[in-house]
Amino acid sequence: MSEQTMAAAAVELAAAGWSVFPCKWRGATAKAPLTQNGFHDATSDLEQVRAWWSRWPKAMIGAPVPSTLLVLDVDPRNGGSIEGLEDVLGPLPATLTAWSGRGDGGRHLYYFRPVFRPSAARLPSGIDLKLSGYCIVPPSVHPATGRPYVWEHHPIAALPPRALAALRPRPVPARTVRTRTGRGSGAGLVRTVQESSEGNRNEALFWAACRAVEDGLPESVLDELTAAAVANGLPERAVANTVKSARKLREAS
Repeated sequence: MSEQTMAAAAVELAAAGWSVFPCKWRGATAKAPLTQNGFHDATSDLEQVRAWWSRWPKAMIGAPVPSTLLVLDVDPRNGGSIEGLEDVLGPLPATLTAWSGRGDGGRHLYYFRPVFRPSAARLPSGIDLKLSGYCIVPPSVHPATGRPYVWEHHPIAALPPRALAALRPRPVPARTVRTRTGRGSGAGLVRTVQESSEGNRNEALFWAACRAVEDGLPESVLDELTAAAVANGLPERAVANTVKSARKLREAS
């Protein structure tokens, strides 16, 4: 894949309305953003895109997951397969697909996002549900194989009813564990955050933090919720902002 082709592809995607940004193309941190603010710097501004690929002509192309879409990431290295995915979601309609340049069958399936926030709790191993963040898109060259990612072009499809039912999140528990004095200990709240699944983690944290504030639990419980959320994979900044929002309830009361 020539450097001119990579730059032209990035510009073509931006012209089609995709927000893109450059990513590292080699080394231990390949696929990581080259820009200061990562995928938050993504843009469809053609002048900016041209400037980036003029500076980094070999850069892989990163594209944030649009807010109207979701991505089902099939990763065979971790046991993922389309057969295993359809065992849970049922037969899936053809949709816009990006095949990994690794050449092992890995792919990103783009579908319209439902009105509810989907949960990955029922998905099999090797399948990742992407509702945010970014994906590497074609024709980026895979750093391990030197082969390009490839589009399989289909109109973006909606998920069928069985798939929507499987992705619908389970209700968050509506009670906490109580101590002998009748006051919430916070243990149940912490456990809810620890056990929350991807796609439902931030909602679970906010719910638990609000319950802790409303029940008048010690500040140390909010610290435990913060630690549990970070350990469960949420970014520290996002966790801090969520807990801060819950703390405002205490300040306003």
